Amino acid sequence: MNENPEWLNKIVTLPEINTNIKLFGGHKQRVEYPWIAERETHFSFEVMIILEGVQHTSFSGRAYDFSAESIVLIPPGTSHENSCASNEGLKYFCAHFDIDDPSIQQTLLMYCPILLRKENEAYGDIARILHTYVELLDNESFSLKEKLIVEKLLIELVIALLDYANYEKIKMESSDNSSLVLAKAIADTIQQNFRKFTKYPTEENRYLLSMNYVAANLNISESTMLKVLKKVYGVSPKKYLDQLRYNESKFLLHQPNLSISEIAEVVGYQNLSHFSRQFKTWCNASPNEYRQLNHKNSKIN
Repeated sequence: MNENPEWLNKIVTLPEINTNIKLFGGHKQRVEYPWIAERETHFSFEVMIILEGVQHTSFSGRAYDFSAESIVLIPPGTSHENSCASNEGLKYFCAHFDIDDPSIQQTLLMYCPILLRKENEAYGDIARILHTYVELLDNESFSLKEKLIVEKLLIELVIALLDYANYEKIKMESSDNSSLVLAKAIADTIQQNFRKFTKYPTEENRYLLSMNYVAANLNISESTMLKVLKKVYGVSPKKYLDQLRYNESKFLLHQPNLSISEIAEVVGYQNLSHFSRQFKTWCNASPNEYRQLNHKNSKIN
């Protein structure tokens, strides 16, 4: 491949785009009381909008009742059970999406709650996009143009969610709520330590992945760290680190020059078989299967 000419290196160019965003399982459904969907875990984001009635959703130790026009964003790896809580039945729209960009994933995980707030400036855009998906489902089949519209809407949805997250980030940074401030400091510290480790994944740097080290740096106890992070973000510190590892693993598996054993080391696993088992738990596919599937999809696209 020829190198860029000198003059091209001196001007501003658009960034190269190599991010995969996938949408799947998008559907709308009406169910009658007392419908229950079995407890499940998805390793992608799940977005829902309640169209009619009330949905009861239970997580580990938490439960919500979502009424009409509630927009729900369930993070990857979160076990949950949905049921109809209204005598008149329930109507909802649901879709799953996956992004292989770790920075986008982490932004959404840190700043988008399970129940999106209507007071957020980006809420209206998110609701509009989801209702457009609902309208598209009135079609019996999809033309090429309509398929492209579905893809366009997915990009718009991710942009709107990033706008939502940015609004929440600014609000959090200016807040005097001690729990919010401390939770952000905990999440930032875990993320910064993980990034440092991935740059220099040596045995001497393994302490960076220790939750005890994070707590000591922030001058708090591990129990306080667990309580605050679960209260604000709904995940434990260890699970938050696991989400970082999973996102980084997926990103690195797109790099064909890296072996799976090298990727395991970069994300902090000393044992390849342990990494492979853990990745399969996250993704329902082994690292090698995930890499092969991605390679196959890139050829098709």
